[in-house]
Amino acid sequence: MNPKLVRPSQVRLAGRRVFAVSAVVALYTAATFGLLLHLGLHAAIACAAAAAAGVGMAAIAALLLYRADEREKSRRFAQMQLDAAKERAQRPAPAAAPARPKAPTPPPEPGGFALLESRERRESREIQAALLPHAAPTVPGYHIETAYEPCGNLGGDFYDLIPGGDGTLLITLGDVSGKGPAGAIVMAMVQTLFRENADRADGPADLLRRVNRGFAGALGKGVFVTALACKLDPVRHRVTVAGAGHHPLLLLNPAERRTTQVSAPGLALGLVDGDAFRQSLVETTIDLDEGDFVLLYTDGATDSIDEVTKGVGESRLLAAASAAVLGGASGALDRLRTDLWQGGGRRDDSTLLLVGRLAQTARQRAADTRSSLQIMG
Repeated sequence: MNPKLVRPSQVRLAGRRVFAVSAVVALYTAATFGLLLHLGLHAAIACAAAAAAGVGMAAIAALLLYRADEREKSRRFAQMQLDAAKERAQRPAPAAAPARPKAPTPPPEPGGFALLESRERRESREIQAALLPHAAPTVPGYHIETAYEPCGNLGGDFYDLIPGGDGTLLITLGDVSGKGPAGAIVMAMVQTLFRENADRADGPADLLRRVNRGFAGALGKGVFVTALACKLDPVRHRVTVAGAGHHPLLLLNPAERRTTQVSAPGLALGLVDGDAFRQSLVETTIDLDEGDFVLLYTDGATDSIDEVTKGVGESRLLAAASAAVLGGASGALDRLRTDLWQGGGRRDDSTLLLVGRLAQTARQRAADTRSSLQIMG
């Protein structure tokens, strides 16, 4: 860096800016934490949300300061070039000399704030990935696969697979209305509420009611989440589902080449609270035959198909899902992803979650019947 471009006064000014930004970010984080506590959020959730908000504010402030400094440096450099041109114009012209090839100019090194912003984006992605299940739990007689594809650096989709003490499996999946850092903060908040209430809820509909009670009104109007909550009973071979403004799930029967949309009516999380939300919920029970599959998905699975007509995306998803499960459970989700996304990019985050009941042998079927009789008795 040219020493003429940096003066001691500028160093002092930069130090004051950094101090001022640090103070503002600290006050903003503390105020956010206090506000979330005042709104009734759990202390851990409020702390995580306030910290994430503070990191986002610091990144934005750092980027603005960096761009302002770069503009000031460009202005000073242009002025220096202008002064040098005036000085050369006043000198007598030197004798002509053979032209020499110029040495290649090395590429400029990335600025400190750019590196900071890149590191924060990478760390944010790692934190968000850590919130999602690393692997699907093993459920005897069932095949479970998941696929999560964020559209940008940070996604607003979430899903979870929570084993219950009674041998059941709780499956949750949702889509936050926002994207980027704001969507990621809401995603972490709602997923935490699902996990905290998983053991307390009496079924999927009660779970959604509990989550909505902790979430509705916490972040103001315009912030909402669509979600599905499913409880898989691998002994009775049934799925109980309740929804909050989300897409219907798909029931796929490859033997009969039948695909059924199972709607889960209900208002989205965060829109209303109390009796209005509770009365909108409907629980639906699905009995699974051998070879049946259940597919849960978010907007990106359909929006990526067609850039103009959304309905074409829904139709294509049905056809692609039916074709994917014809080849069996192994690799079914990979075949579906290839079919959906081979034509281009996605306009939204995309999550797919596939649950399939495997065909049983005669011995397994007899053992399963004995277990069912013991439970009924």
